Amino acid sequence: MKTNRITPYESGWLQMLVDRQICSEADAKAAMRRVALEALAEIERLAPRRAKRKRRRKPKE
Repeated sequence: MKTNRITPYESGWLQMLVDRQICSEADAKAAMRRVALEALAEIERLAPRRAKRKRRRKPKE
């Protein structure tokens, strides 16, 4: 399933953990940063493959 979200996590999941006092706000922000950095690394890892695929699709003149 493709979405426009960077991560597969549901929106608001960290806030829910804070609201239920499962973790502190600082812990939630640290987790959000870790998830965002991992998602960015994944995007950068896939970028060359996607760019190569786009180059192949261009019609020849």
